[in-house]
Amino acid sequence: MNSFDDLSEPLDRRLAAGLARLAAVARQLDWQAAEAFGLSPTQADILRLLTRRPEGVRLAVAAAHAGVRSATASDAVGALERKELVRKEADPGDGRAVVLKATPAGQTLAGQWPASFEPAVAGLDEGQQATLLRLVVEMIRHLLAQRLIAPQRTCVSCRFFRENVRPGEAEPHACALVGMNMADRHLRVDCPEHEPVAA
Repeated sequence: MNSFDDLSEPLDRRLAAGLARLAAVARQLDWQAAEAFGLSPTQADILRLLTRRPEGVRLAVAAAHAGVRSATASDAVGALERKELVRKEADPGDGRAVVLKATPAGQTLAGQWPASFEPAVAGLDEGQQATLLRLVVEMIRHLLAQRLIAPQRTCVSCRFFRENVRPGEAEPHACALVGMNMADRHLRVDCPEHEPVAA
């Protein structure tokens, strides 16, 4: 007699298919939210990034984050500037370069739409959410190692993160910046205090 494994697609393919469906729904929700505020999906992606980076980012970083070419990001930024949601300022580290920053109006607008995956994670209990967060951070780490994703300000790529320094305990990790222990539920995907691990 065959096992059910013999009747199923490989686990990794089923998981990838499920994640693709979730991503499609999330993207659709993002597009609907952006459209409701008169933004394109790329404009919304860039504006959301800038609201999380008050220090500003260069155009190349915004393009990499949105997964578009620099010319496309430049067009999106131009539209956001005309809508007075984004402004350009001189880069304090290089007077010849500029950084993009969200204006107060941009901050307000971006704060009005929900994260697209909220409906998906809302049905999970806190323990499941913590497990999923740990897995998401691990997937980001894997993508970073393969250089398939723009640099992220996540714990696992931060010089202050001490992973599994207390194995088997409720808070096995530590953050050397704040001097506190951490559980998986404390992992950050976009930490404002992030400093990359030296190459």
